[in-house]
Amino acid sequence: MALPRVGILADDRLQQHLLKSALIHFGFDVVINTDPQRFVLLDQSELQLDAWLVDIRQEDDEENMQWLEQLLDGDVPVLLGLEKAPQKTCTTFPKWEKRLYGKMREIIKVTPVVAEDVAVLDRLNVPTTSPRIPLPGIFANQNFSGKAAAQVWVLGASLGGPGAVKDFLDALPGGLPIAFIYAQHIDPRFEETLCKTIGRHAEYELKNFVAGEVLNCGEVLVAPITDEFRFDGDGLPRSLERAWPGPYGPSIDQVILNVNEYYGQRAGYILFSGMGNDGSEAVMSLSNSQVPVWAQTPQSCANASMPESAIETNRVNYIGDPYQLALQLVNCVKHSGINIHEPIHH
Repeated sequence: MALPRVGILADDRLQQHLLKSALIHFGFDVVINTDPQRFVLLDQSELQLDAWLVDIRQEDDEENMQWLEQLLDGDVPVLLGLEKAPQKTCTTFPKWEKRLYGKMREIIKVTPVVAEDVAVLDRLNVPTTSPRIPLPGIFANQNFSGKAAAQVWVLGASLGGPGAVKDFLDALPGGLPIAFIYAQHIDPRFEETLCKTIGRHAEYELKNFVAGEVLNCGEVLVAPITDEFRFDGDGLPRSLERAWPGPYGPSIDQVILNVNEYYGQRAGYILFSGMGNDGSEAVMSLSNSQVPVWAQTPQSCANASMPESAIETNRVNYIGDPYQLALQLVNCVKHSGINIHEPIHH
């Protein structure tokens, strides 16, 4: 499918750069990115744009603004009057990017594909070729199944995510005292298929959301795609019976915030392949810098925008491909000493 074609006219070089990288992150094709004064030299018919994005910082006299009148009179929709981009490391940058994406979606007829489609699931029916990581000896004689998970990891993914998350889960040994929440942008019709496909060869049981059901060790809860949920005071998942905030469901940002509210430092977060910047805003708001925030290496992603956005926040403390992330997790759990009871000596 062709990407929506956008032209940027901005009189500030830094703003040109930030607008372009944000639009590319969200799956737009930036065909031209130049100063407004060069507009008169462009052959608009050749550009075949779906939208213009105009950002003017310096006020010009009317004579110099004729290009804008010409643009607004044309057939291509124009987005004008966006606030200046904050610096990339600023906590408000992901929010600014999301607003830009939301406004582009309002004016443009073709929007980028941000959610995974079912075709990818059909291709994931084969087991991974990588060997499964052995279970650390410290857990060998313990059985955590049926026990509420003391530590929970959120797996956030979008385009290209199912393959990466499947490789990650397939590499993990069963018997770790942890559970997962898997937030994947996908068409709601395929929620059940996602569960069956990703869990087919894993040692972990994937399950769809059931309100009030304890999240136990060895389970992967697939975050509901249409309705937001959170954990109540007893640690039970509850549906809020309202749509997730933001442009797509589930909102990985909101999943992170809601999990952090209950689990705090007993949670970790891993962002896999995906389009857009979902997850970045939330990881920047985590007050405890010790909480693990990991990302898939951009070069191992089918779509690197989501992990790249997270890495740009400077909050990510480990980057690896799906197998390396699984290995890092096993080591992390082994050394965190959760739920390990000393054997009783007689």
